[in-house]
Amino acid sequence: MKTTQIAFLLSLLLLLNACATTLQPDNYVERIATTRLGDNRFLVDYRGGGVNADTQTVDLTLLRSAEIALQHGFHYFIVIDSSDNPQQVGAEDAATYHGQRYRLASPGASNTIVCFKQKPRGFAYVALIVKASLRNKYDLDQAAEPI
Repeated sequence: MKTTQIAFLLSLLLLLNACATTLQPDNYVERIATTRLGDNRFLVDYRGGGVNADTQTVDLTLLRSAEIALQHGFHYFIVIDSSDNPQQVGAEDAATYHGQRYRLASPGASNTIVCFKQKPRGFAYVALIVKASLRNKYDLDQAAEPI
């Protein structure tokens, strides 16, 4: 009887573990949703329960942000809001583009990004560099372009 109960509990634990798939380099495109908010604004959002913004989740969300910028013809982007990391970066770390000033936020698992074709004055991510460095960090095929 005890052997049957142990086997059942072990099977149940394995099944629950399989259902709770964490964000991994091989599934990030399917697990990160993108919503276009305007001509050059996007919400890039990790779809998962109980998100703790660990380094890999933040990195893969940032990677997806860079890919979205590039797919829409932009070369630069900034993070202006992050739901899981609402702390704004200092006022001196702002970006200005055509007279509009954007306050920056630290990236997290859910980012609102603003994309630019030309570099704004101040800080901005270079989408191509972010994409290349993070795809290299997680050993993802550089040639494979996600949809």
